[in-house]
Amino acid sequence: MATVSQLFPPDAENRSVELTQCPYDHTPIEAEAWSGGSVVLSCPVCTAAWEWHGAWLRRVRDPERAKVLEARNGSRSSEPAT
Repeated sequence: MATVSQLFPPDAENRSVELTQCPYDHTPIEAEAWSGGSVVLSCPVCTAAWEWHGAWLRRVRDPERAKVLEARNGSRSSEPAT
């Protein structure tokens, strides 16, 4: 698996979408190029997945709710109190 930035470097012409973190738990998204020009984006933590083809983006796998809550709670507990 590659990261989104590896498949689409910053100097790439398509700069309209910057989906680099999971919208559910903010984990960096992994990307895999498929034949036909599609890219499958997936979150290694909550297992949500999206298919991206040109201007079309659709979710192909829902996130696992328990894993999302665990990731959110874990990131909050590691932050220092102010």
